[in-house]
Amino acid sequence: MNLRTFAMIGSAALAVALLAGVASGRASAVSSSLPQISAGRVILDFQPHHTQARAVTAGSTSVKRFTRTVSDGGSTFHVTMVGKNPFVAQTAPSTTIKTFLVPVKVILPNGDTFDPTATTPCDTQASALTRTLQSPVVASRAYSVGGTALGTGQYTDIFRRAEFFTQTRPTGINPGYHVKLNTVTLPVRTVRVPRSAAAEFTTTTACGEKTGAMDINFWDNLVTGTLLPSLRAQGVTETTLPIFELRGVVMFDGSPSSCCILGYHAFAATAAGKQTYATADYESSRRFAGVNDVSSLSHEVAEWQDDPFGNNPTKPWGHIGQVAGCQNNLEVGDPLSGTNVPTATNGHTFHPQELAFFSWFYHSKPSLGVNGLFSNNGTFTTAAPACT
Repeated sequence: MNLRTFAMIGSAALAVALLAGVASGRASAVSSSLPQISAGRVILDFQPHHTQARAVTAGSTSVKRFTRTVSDGGSTFHVTMVGKNPFVAQTAPSTTIKTFLVPVKVILPNGDTFDPTATTPCDTQASALTRTLQSPVVASRAYSVGGTALGTGQYTDIFRRAEFFTQTRPTGINPGYHVKLNTVTLPVRTVRVPRSAAAEFTTTTACGEKTGAMDINFWDNLVTGTLLPSLRAQGVTETTLPIFELRGVVMFDGSPSSCCILGYHAFAATAAGKQTYATADYESSRRFAGVNDVSSLSHEVAEWQDDPFGNNPTKPWGHIGQVAGCQNNLEVGDPLSGTNVPTATNGHTFHPQELAFFSWFYHSKPSLGVNGLFSNNGTFTTAAPACT
C-alpha cells in the first residue's frame, strides 16, 4: 500500500500499564462496552508511520539483501530485495534467514481472548500456531507450474525462484538459488488492549468464532517500543525476521470504521541498523472472503522478501486486487489480494496467496518468470497496465 502517516498515541502512564500487562498478564476490568464493527474492506498490507520517515542507508545492519538498478521504459529504479543477487553467479546462492514466530494472545477489555496457541470453534483440530508451522510458508514441498518443476522449498522461497526463473532454472546461472526461512517459535506474548484501542465484530461467524479488532497505531507502537526490544535477549536482531502472529484479531487505523487490516510488514530503526518485522492474522473464521489460514502471512512474507523496507519504487499501477487507486511500489501481494493458491502440506490444505512477479511491476519483455508468466499461479500473463 502507499505509505501513510500514523499519529503516535498513548502517554507515559499508558506505556507503563501496557508494559506491566505484557510482562505479568495482570487482569483488567471486564466491560462489554466496546465499539462494534459490522463489516469492512479487507486490506492485507498497511505501512506504519516510521517506514517512510527513515531513509534506507546501504551497508547498515539488516537482513541479507542485494540491490539492483532496473530500467523500465524511460525510467530507472533502484531496488533492494532479501537474499543474494540472482543475476550474479553465486558460489553459494542459497540464503537462510533466521525467523522468529511470536504468537500473541490478545485480550480485549471485555475479557474476550484470542489465542494462537488454542483451538477455535472453526478449527477444533489444531491451533493457529500448529497450523502455521505445518503450512507451506514454513514447511517445504515440491512445486511446479504448467508442468515446469520449480524445485522444493517453502512457498515464498519458490515464489522467488519462479519470478527469476531465467536465472534459477537448471540451465540458469544460479540453479541452487533459495531464500529460506529457518523458523523458531518463541513463547506466547500476552497483550491487553486498552478500551481506547479496542473493538469487536457484532456477530460471530457461521462456525461460531468471534473476531476482535485493535488500533494499528496502538499495536505498532507496542511492537516497536516494547515487544521488539524485549525479544533481543532471545536472539532477535537486525539480521533476523520476527513475525507476530495474531489469531482472529484484525486492525483498524484510528477508527473502527476503517477496518480491516489483516497484516503488514515494516522496519524499525535501531542503533545498529534496521529491524524488519511483520504482523499477520491467521484466519479460520471464514469471515473475510478470499482470506483463509495463511493468506495474510504468505502475503506479508513475500512482500518483506521483495520489498523489505517498503520503498522499492515502480511506475504507477493499480485498480486491481486491494488497490482502489494507483500505487507505485513493489508490493507483490497487493495486486492479487483475495486470490489464493490451495496448497496441501502435512495432510491439510492451506491457502497462501498468489503473488505478482518482479516482471509484472517492471514490464520485463519477455518475463523473467517461469513459462513467461507474470504471477506464480499464472493469473497474470502480461505486465501491469499503466495507472492514472
